[in-house]
Amino acid sequence: MIRQAVAGEAVAVRDLVLAAYQRHIPVIGGSPGPMLDDFATRIARDRAWMLDEAGEIEGVLVLQDLADAFLLDNIAVRPDRQRLGHGRRLLDFAEAEAGRRGWETITR
Repeated sequence: MIRQAVAGEAVAVRDLVLAAYQRHIPVIGGSPGPMLDDFATRIARDRAWMLDEAGEIEGVLVLQDLADAFLLDNIAVRPDRQRLGHGRRLLDFAEAEAGRRGWETITR
């Protein structure tokens, strides 16, 4: 199930994003932007969504309405759960959410 993250889950969201992006650090020589995000604020502003399977957080999605676009700011899946279609499910959700909010396209 994909649902909005709640305040008490900011640390879990951060930990999942850190794990998902960790392998990119040696490639780019630093932490990718999503690793530096303030997830408590994202959650408080209703911008963070979670793929929750039987109480386990499998993935995270950060969406935001901008003045002129719908932004998919981050999509991350736990490393041990990658290549199982979770990223596609999150992306499909983002597309549906964009449509629900009246956007025809998503910006990344």
